[in-house]
Amino acid sequence: MYDIIVGNEPTSPIPRRTAMDELYGRYHGRILVLAARSTEDGAWKAKLREILAEFDDDCRELSAADNRLLRYELASQMEHDVLRFSDPTKRAVLAIALKHFDDG
Repeated sequence: MYDIIVGNEPTSPIPRRTAMDELYGRYHGRILVLAARSTEDGAWKAKLREILAEFDDDCRELSAADNRLLRYELASQMEHDVLRFSDPTKRAVLAIALKHFDDG
């Protein structure tokens, strides 16, 4: 998890990005962007289904414990994100994603 650099460089541990970090950032960002751009016409629903299906596919490569942890962390973040929006459509995007992560 950490690289230690010796020589003239610092010897303190430098964390490397993990697969979970990358997945968290990728899917949190994509869902937030979708929520921010969503409109009442419902066109966002197909895109959200696509994003969540890709997420499920990517999670198959994680251990069961990492899968549960990633879903928990994303669900927790989505709970906070829902409160940032007053628009019901944007909140719906986040609420559906939250339910998906909770049910996983």
